[in-house]
Amino acid sequence: MKLILICDKEKIYEGDVSQIDVETENGSVSILPNHQPYMTKISGKISYMPVGANMKLVDISVGFIYTDGIVCFAVVDK
Repeated sequence: MKLILICDKEKIYEGDVSQIDVETENGSVSILPNHQPYMTKISGKISYMPVGANMKLVDISVGFIYTDGIVCFAVVDK
């Protein structure tokens, strides 16, 4: 699955990931490849695992995430 992570008009990360974890107002959510279409507000943290690398963590104040299972877009504010 491809992740595009944007903060303040700047791409923080764009690449293939095997997992994305987000904190939402309703709890934690893990997004894996081929996830059903999903959109939610992020509040707190987003972490992602680039293919072949270790988990990366980004602390944020607020944001939104959308996936169709193939591409995941996250727009955040630190």
